[in-house]
Amino acid sequence: MTSVSIIAATFYGNRGAEGMLSTTIGMLRRRLGDDVTFNVFTYYPERDRELVGDRRISMYSSTPAYLVLVLFPFALLHRLFGLLMLRPLQRMMPASVQALAQSGALICLAGVSFVGGRTKFVPFNIATILPAMILGVPVIKFAQALGPFREAAVKLAAKFMLPRCDHVFTRGEKTQHHMEELFGTRRFFERADDVAFLFEKEFCISQPAAGGLDGLAMLEELKSAGRKVVGVCPSIVVAKRATASGWDYAALMRELLTGLVQRGYGVALFPNATRGEDMDKTHNNDLPLLHEIHDGLDAQTKAATVSFSGSLNIAQIHQIIEASDVVAVSRFHAMVGALAAGTPVMVIGWSHKYLEVMARFAQEDMVLDYKRGEIGVVIDRIELLMSEREARRRTILEALPAVKALSTRQIDYAAELLSGSRP
Repeated sequence: MTSVSIIAATFYGNRGAEGMLSTTIGMLRRRLGDDVTFNVFTYYPERDRELVGDRRISMYSSTPAYLVLVLFPFALLHRLFGLLMLRPLQRMMPASVQALAQSGALICLAGVSFVGGRTKFVPFNIATILPAMILGVPVIKFAQALGPFREAAVKLAAKFMLPRCDHVFTRGEKTQHHMEELFGTRRFFERADDVAFLFEKEFCISQPAAGGLDGLAMLEELKSAGRKVVGVCPSIVVAKRATASGWDYAALMRELLTGLVQRGYGVALFPNATRGEDMDKTHNNDLPLLHEIHDGLDAQTKAATVSFSGSLNIAQIHQIIEASDVVAVSRFHAMVGALAAGTPVMVIGWSHKYLEVMARFAQEDMVLDYKRGEIGVVIDRIELLMSEREARRRTILEALPAVKALSTRQIDYAAELLSGSRP
C-alpha cells in the first residue's frame, strides 16, 4: 500500500493551504487509487482531525516544538537503529516518525521557503524537510516561492538543503531566476503553477461550516434588485501590517464597501482564513477582521452587504467567489480560486507574486499596490473590471488550460515517483 506524507499545509485556518492540501490528496488518489494513505503533518492536528473524518488520512503535529523535540531527534534514532539492524527498536519510535519513515515521499506545500528577508523562518524551513531526508524519504517541494538568496544565512541553508530534495517546483519566473542564479542549470528544479489551480469541489474532504452559505440567498435577492455583486476578501495579514505602519485597514475596508454600495453594488464580504472556533486568535484567521469591518458599517451599507462567517471550508469559499460577479481580494489563494473559476478579479496586494500569476492570465492591470487614501482609485478599477467582466472572463478561461497543465507537472512527477515508474 502506498503511503504519502505531506507537510506545511493544514485543513483548519488558512483555507488556501487547505485548497493545496485537498487538491494534492484528491489528484494523487485519482492517479494512484483510493487505497493510498496520507500522513498530514499539520500545525493543528486536533482541529484537522475534527474536520476530516477520512481514516485513510492520519494527522501528526508539525509545530516548531514538535519538529525540533520529537520528529528530528527520533528520526536520527530511527536511522541509527536501522543501520544497526535493530528493527524492534525502530518499532518503538513515535507513530509520526514511523509513518514518515514508511512514506514513499514527503510533499512540502509551503507557499514560501528560504526567502530573502525572512531569515528568522529559515530554521523552520529546514526542520520541515530534514527529518524526511534523515530517514531517506524523497522530498518533493510543490510550487512555491524561493529566494532571493542574498542574505548569507538564507543562501547557505538553501545551498545545503534544496539540492538534497528529490525535486523542487518553482512558482513564478522570479523564483525560477533566483534558483538558476544559485544553482545554474542543475536539473533538480523546474517551473510549475500553484497546485490549487487544479482544485475541484469533490476534493474537499473537511467538514463545512453549518449555515456558512446561508448568505447566498441574500446575494440572489441583491441581484434580483438589480445590484451586481462584488466579492471582497480582506486579509488579517495586511491589517496587521497596516497597524504596524500606523493606519487603520478595517476603516479603509469600510470606506471601500460604503463606496461600492453608494455606486449601486452589492457586496459579499468573505474570508480566506477561518478559525471559527478560535475567534480570539488572529493568526490564520480573517474572521475577527471581517466582524470589525461589518460591525462598523452604516445601516445603508449593511443592507447591501452580506458578511460570511464561521469556519468556511475551501469549497464553501469557492461557492461565494462563483456567486460574485467580480471579486477584489488581498489573499493569494482567493485570487487563485477566482482565476480557476473564471471570475474576474482585482488584487489589492503588496508582492510580485500576485503580479506574476495575474500576468499569466493577461490581468496584470488589475493588481493594485495602494496606500491609505486611495480607495477612489480602487473603486474606479472595480467598476472597470465590472464593465469588462465578460471579455475578461473569456480571457481568463482561455489561459486556464495552460496554467493547469503547468500545475499538473508536479502531480505527474509525484505520481510517477510513488508508483515507481520514473526513469
